[in-house]
Amino acid sequence: MTQSSANMISKRKLSLDRGLSAVNVKRSSLAPNIGVLILSLLAMTTVQMFRMGHTRSLPILILEVLIFFALPCIAYGILRYRFRTSPEFPFTKKAIFGFQFGAILIGILVVLWHISIRPFGFGDANEIVALLILQSISWYLAVFSKVPGFEKTNALLSGALVFFVCCLSDDRRIFLIAVLFAFSALWWLLGQYWSRLETKAIDGDSRLLKLHGSAVSLTMLAVILVACLAATIPFVHRENPLIGFMPFSGGEQGSQNEFAISGIGDGNMLTAGNNATTSGAVESDEFIEDDKPSLYDITSERYDGPIVKKRNTKAKSLAGIAKHLHDAKKSEQAGRTFRTMRNSSKTTDIELKDRVTKALFFVEGSVPARFSINHFFQFDGWDWNSAPDGLEPERLPRIYMKDQNGSPVFRLGRSIAKYLTGRRTHRVKIMRLDSKTIPSPALLQQWHIPLMDRLDIFRWNEKELIEMDIPTIPSHSIIDVQSLIPNYHLMREHPDLRQVQDRAAIGTAGTLQIPQTESQPAIQTLANQWTEGIAPGWMQVESIVNHLRNDFALDPNWDTDEEVDDSVGLFLDQGRGPSYMFATSCALALRSAGYKTRIASGFLVQKKDYDSRARQSIVTADNLHMWPEVCLDGKFWIPVEPTPGYPIPYSTQTVMQWVTTQTLMVWYWVLENPLTVTLFIASVFLAFFFRAEIITRLMLGWWFLVRIFWPQRLLQATRQLIDLRFRFAGDRRPASETINVWYTRVESNALSGFFNIWNANNYSEKTTPASRQELVLTCEGAVKSLSLKRIRASRNDNPITSSK
Repeated sequence: MTQSSANMISKRKLSLDRGLSAVNVKRSSLAPNIGVLILSLLAMTTVQMFRMGHTRSLPILILEVLIFFALPCIAYGILRYRFRTSPEFPFTKKAIFGFQFGAILIGILVVLWHISIRPFGFGDANEIVALLILQSISWYLAVFSKVPGFEKTNALLSGALVFFVCCLSDDRRIFLIAVLFAFSALWWLLGQYWSRLETKAIDGDSRLLKLHGSAVSLTMLAVILVACLAATIPFVHRENPLIGFMPFSGGEQGSQNEFAISGIGDGNMLTAGNNATTSGAVESDEFIEDDKPSLYDITSERYDGPIVKKRNTKAKSLAGIAKHLHDAKKSEQAGRTFRTMRNSSKTTDIELKDRVTKALFFVEGSVPARFSINHFFQFDGWDWNSAPDGLEPERLPRIYMKDQNGSPVFRLGRSIAKYLTGRRTHRVKIMRLDSKTIPSPALLQQWHIPLMDRLDIFRWNEKELIEMDIPTIPSHSIIDVQSLIPNYHLMREHPDLRQVQDRAAIGTAGTLQIPQTESQPAIQTLANQWTEGIAPGWMQVESIVNHLRNDFALDPNWDTDEEVDDSVGLFLDQGRGPSYMFATSCALALRSAGYKTRIASGFLVQKKDYDSRARQSIVTADNLHMWPEVCLDGKFWIPVEPTPGYPIPYSTQTVMQWVTTQTLMVWYWVLENPLTVTLFIASVFLAFFFRAEIITRLMLGWWFLVRIFWPQRLLQATRQLIDLRFRFAGDRRPASETINVWYTRVESNALSGFFNIWNANNYSEKTTPASRQELVLTCEGAVKSLSLKRIRASRNDNPITSSK
């Protein structure tokens, strides 16, 4: 009875052993390469992260990713189940052709998917669809990387995906993933190289990756040189350095596609109404039938009208500047003045469906961006005046035209300051803006209008802005503008910007004028306090701006007092106010410190203004904003943003400057969070103290994954894990010693089976593969016998033998 039971158990064990052996062979022939899977997943992450900023429906995107991620995995599972009893997968020509056809089928399914969802208003740009096809095929090739030719093709496709996404994107997160992809690809290539050189695992070498010291040194030297070079090259926050490199489906070539990721078109996607001026966007059911609003109408739409000035007894010195109320009203309608004492701001909550038809103009390009349409120079306590009598404007640069790639481009003839180290480009499409002034970004350098080659049509106006010699800029006009970007780090160190303006000129006409009001001494006191102990120049400007951003609160619904003649004094007393009061107070504080300042009125375009339906940023009356501009060298006006909650203007910086800034931010954060820092340091100390246990346990987790998914590598992974334990126990195995000699010093009885399988796989000419069950049991026994605790105990018991 006992012998019969033993025979039955033996037969069952033999049957199970054969089945597991077959599964082992089948898995070894179809199991994907882990390196290829990682590369493909990183490439997929870059593509999907790029899509996140251009998708119309996040649930549809997630559903699509899950579908095309799961299809190859399901096919892989079906094949594993179908050939579970076969000793190995038959890679015949017919089978390879079937796998290749599957890759083509995946690409076709992606196209059909987008064809099916586009009628419902979903989908992606054509170039993104092309990337999605390559991404889905790349993932399919990664899952079936054991098919001849698929592994190398997948690596090539993954690299191409990451490269083109980096060309299309300006997101730093994508660039970070690209760096991880590059390191992973390098590691995978090194593994491929050594796998071709070594068909047998030499037990005398305990290193996980064999690299020659000179190769590592040369690589590190090259990386350091590249890093030093990159540290001196300026880069712009979220600016695409390869703009125009890729053929976008809209914008770059003047064409527009419904699902384009960029571009504002040239009017071809607009539907005509009853007359030439009535047109609306394709996706809108409404038309722009009303008259285009003037700048005064835009201001009234954003803010309620100004308070009627009842009396002006205190500001007697401004009688020569003040005008009759009727004339002031008429002048304000023309956009020459802006009254700071206004009724409570009304909130114009424009719904998304109405934004296109109420758009003043469209913008394509990086944000935040500021576009000026007016400049104000003198302030009388109530009103900002754009160009009062007696103002002597600064010397304005000459406008000239040059040919650039066969197109006329208009430029400003002036030398570029050393602290202006970057450029950015925007494209503006005029819709309902009734103005002949070009919406200009700060530090405008050049502009281009299609089919416009007349130089005499452009001129400077009294507001120091470029305007066209026509009644108004026609609707649907496309204007490409390029502006300069300052480097704040260089401005802080620039010697020409440290000389403060002559304080004796303060109070006269022009950009240093300060009204003689009750708040003037308070403004002067604040300016002195905020700049005390700070070197003259840009650092004083930043100090004043930062104090306003930190010490005062934004209140769009500011309560005004009709009896007050000094709006700035009311703002300082209440410690809050609307954005135009922040700009006003900042300008007066800067002038009190001796810096030429003016107020810019225009439109602030932010990320929230991007409309995925219209495929560009939409500018409405809600974007109206005011901000100060400072002139430190007599040539360039630098914008600043004192209003809290509003983004600071664009700037450029080198990598080294960025690292320095981030380091200082971290240092200040450390000083503000001592408890968190203490816990972090304690965690690091504990991690270092128990590093041996942590690293060996992580390696043990990897060993379990290898046992499940890549059993053909289990033998080598076991040897690496045990060698790692010896290393952390302070008894590292020399390269000249075999594992038989070194391991038996700790355990000799339980490792004979492991040594036999190891020697058979590495030194025998005719290798008889062990069954999966036998291999797993043997490796488990070796891992348990040679634990880190036991190796340490053995070394302490035999210190002389261990040292040898």
